[in-house]
Amino acid sequence: MTEICIEDRFLFDLQGFIVLRGVLSQEECGELLTALRPLEAQDHPDEWMQSLEPGPPGRPTRETQIPHQTRLNGLPRLSAAFDRLIDHPRILPYLQAFVGEPQLINTWSISKEQDTAAGGWHRGVPTTDFSYKDGEIRSRMFNIVYFLTDNGPEDGCVVGIPGSHKSSFDLAWRNYKGLDMPGATSVTGKAGDVLLFSEAMIHDGLPKTTTGTRSNLYFNYVHAHYNVMMREPRNAHHFYFPAAIRARFSDQQRALTRWMELTRWDH
Repeated sequence: MTEICIEDRFLFDLQGFIVLRGVLSQEECGELLTALRPLEAQDHPDEWMQSLEPGPPGRPTRETQIPHQTRLNGLPRLSAAFDRLIDHPRILPYLQAFVGEPQLINTWSISKEQDTAAGGWHRGVPTTDFSYKDGEIRSRMFNIVYFLTDNGPEDGCVVGIPGSHKSSFDLAWRNYKGLDMPGATSVTGKAGDVLLFSEAMIHDGLPKTTTGTRSNLYFNYVHAHYNVMMREPRNAHHFYFPAAIRARFSDQQRALTRWMELTRWDH
């Protein structure tokens, strides 16, 4: 396993996030955008949703309920173009160092146009799911954000609260919008940069006031001990990849999705 430098370990433990510069080339960003744009423009039938038991609806593949924003769920189900990001060689050592036994749980994209509003402050797991012991950092849920376009301060970039992955107090998050949240810090970068953060860190997305489209890809991992199918059972379709999709994966990609071999899911 590639050793993570002490400076990156220090910053990740201190902040709950780090940014790696130039992970993807401009050509790679262009290829991924070329795969993404037609998928964002088309309808997806989502017959699987008809098989859900009565209750709250699951998330559709394409979400457009937020004005000026398009989200796609379950990226490798939609195109093999996204497979390369499952075990990107620049990212994999950080997954192994900061998660321990990483398993891919969720993938999605978010594209924002001008006038997309801010999201809402949240964290994916409690602070108890981040730990340090005997020289090892462990984040039970870990998010990788690939910037396919520039993420400037007005482009609807991710915003986080450094250190909140260890915070002892919570605020009434809904009372704060964007940078009004105490300690909020914009996470900016160029196309090809990648944000890595613990889902125990409180984070949000800022409003987009610039022209053009800002597109990011999100690959979310958990420790192998995490019960993926119990997290959001009605959205398991997007988490789980059937055998026909995993058949095209490399050995390393199959290892990072091996929980799917133990899952019974017919939707």
